[in-house]
Amino acid sequence: MARLRNHRRGELQSMLNERAHLELQYKQQLAHLHRESSESELSQTLRRLILESDILRAEYAQHRMKLQQHKRLHSLTQENLNGFHPEFHDSSNENVYGASEKSQWVSHPYSSETGWRVHFHRGEPSFYFHPFTQDHFDDVIERTVDIFGENPPYIKQVGTLFGWNLHCASPTRREDKSIVSHARFTIRFACSLDEMNMTLVRTKMTALPLLATPPNWNRNQRDQVSIQVLQEFEKDAYVLVCNIPGPVHLRYLYFLRRLTRTLPNGKRKVLYVMIIASSKANERTRLAEDPQDDVEWVSEGGTFLSLTDVDDGTVSFSYDHWTSCKDDHHAQSLFFQWAQFISPMVTIGNAAPASGMLETRLRMK
Repeated sequence: MARLRNHRRGELQSMLNERAHLELQYKQQLAHLHRESSESELSQTLRRLILESDILRAEYAQHRMKLQQHKRLHSLTQENLNGFHPEFHDSSNENVYGASEKSQWVSHPYSSETGWRVHFHRGEPSFYFHPFTQDHFDDVIERTVDIFGENPPYIKQVGTLFGWNLHCASPTRREDKSIVSHARFTIRFACSLDEMNMTLVRTKMTALPLLATPPNWNRNQRDQVSIQVLQEFEKDAYVLVCNIPGPVHLRYLYFLRRLTRTLPNGKRKVLYVMIIASSKANERTRLAEDPQDDVEWVSEGGTFLSLTDVDDGTVSFSYDHWTSCKDDHHAQSLFFQWAQFISPMVTIGNAAPASGMLETRLRMK
């Protein structure tokens, strides 16, 4: 009897082991089926998302086209409602005051808060412009004055040219890989501050410095450049656009500001600031419109000119110019362009004896 009970007990244990083994196989098979089902659902989900993204891209392209058509229609409708059609005036022989008075954008009510399309008289590609706020304008000007006004950044002197002290910084590479060239030119003139200031105020638009120029550009192409005044906040506070034609049009928006200061010692100082500017609204519109492969917008550059009373017959003159460039060779050609721009000024105000050496010494590296 004992042997029989042991035998049955062994059979029972064997059956329990078999059952446990079968249950384990069942669970493993069930888990495998569940994984296959999940992977299948994931694949289906991915395929559905890819299909939906293709549909969304197509819809986005359609909406973008409709938006461009709507903006163009809105621009044309607004022109017709105001009875306005662009009339281009040649402002090349005007100073900035005269150019502002004749600007169709400044003088006409067509210029609204929402913006308008800017055309060029030689048929260059037009663009839609969103006006700047005065707060934006003032903030950019103030930050520029803070940098270059009292204690401008140090730049090594590289030589002299017809009485000018020439300073040139090594090209700087920004985080976005762009290269910026910067130079400074200083001199003392034997004239009064009022005389020099009046000369600069009367300067024609064609004689204003170009903040940026493309490689291999030369001054003989200057009369092809188009500059328009787009906004006037007050006298001596303007927003302009410059277009330099070529296979690819080089273009930039910029602020122009003239300021007067009285120093703690009672001496007067006059500042002329021109700086390339942009806004998120204008950048978004450029992205929304059809790509213009024949237009390149410059994002960085400017000039800072200061006149300071030394005494009744002497004025200290300092001129900074900086802009983005393509490479070191482009940076060096820009330096010589800027030197050519400021050199004729010695005939406007006689160079003072302190810096009146008529010698040419350049130490370019």
